[in-house]
Amino acid sequence: MCYYNNITIFVAKLIQNRIKNKLMFEKNKFLEEEIPYEKFRMIGIDRKQVLELPPQVLKDLLEGRVTQVVQGRVATSSGNEYAVPVKLQLTHDAEGKVQLMTYPLRDEIANTLDLSKTELEQVKKGEVIRKEITEKDGTRRQKFVQLDPETKSLMHRDVASVKIGRQLEDVEKVRDIQLGQNQKQAALEGKPVELTVDDQKVTVGVDLREPQCFKVMTGDMDEWKRQREIRYDVAHPEVMGYVQTDENRWEYQQVYLREQREKLDESKKEQKNHCLKL
Repeated sequence: MCYYNNITIFVAKLIQNRIKNKLMFEKNKFLEEEIPYEKFRMIGIDRKQVLELPPQVLKDLLEGRVTQVVQGRVATSSGNEYAVPVKLQLTHDAEGKVQLMTYPLRDEIANTLDLSKTELEQVKKGEVIRKEITEKDGTRRQKFVQLDPETKSLMHRDVASVKIGRQLEDVEKVRDIQLGQNQKQAALEGKPVELTVDDQKVTVGVDLREPQCFKVMTGDMDEWKRQREIRYDVAHPEVMGYVQTDENRWEYQQVYLREQREKLDESKKEQKNHCLKL
């Protein structure tokens, strides 16, 4: 009798977990009509171009994941346009409104959030930090900050929108565990937490690249760090061109060096033409 009860409990938990995962996916999946096209237009991508993005890019976008690098265009005050390689992500703010986050490809980190030297070193190492940020309107908000290593852009999200407390409650329910106070406090600060579930290591923590800005991973802290460094981008030549993975790091460097040479040649050409005019 005890054997059959254990099987029943196991099956019930399995079904519960599958239903929960399905509901979590449905909740975080964006509908086509929710796409903020007016914000895409600000980076030179119209509605038609959004819907014609490669299937994997559009899939990641609608699932709330950070996309691969796509090509945007930004107009200057003089009316000129220039290309901007950028990653995209759809998110919800604390009020539930859909936001478009953009992560431009940079040569170096633009410290727009006024991070201290220590904080910059932390995010460079792949850590998530929690910091009070002053918005343009003067309001102060607690935010999680994380560096996207491919673009060198600072990703940030309001702590209230991540709902970390509820995420931890879901972990406790699904994994049938009880987190200690120190573990909960560490997670609330954005730090990953290592747990043991049925003799198996599980690590959970804030990851702004994930649909819910929260990640549950099988493995210990070392595996969490290793996974953090893996590049998942896949090249799509029709829209990409600035893509780096662990497998194609050499090729990426050659692309980067070639572009730098082209920029230098173009600069020399402009200087020469300017001298000829004089």
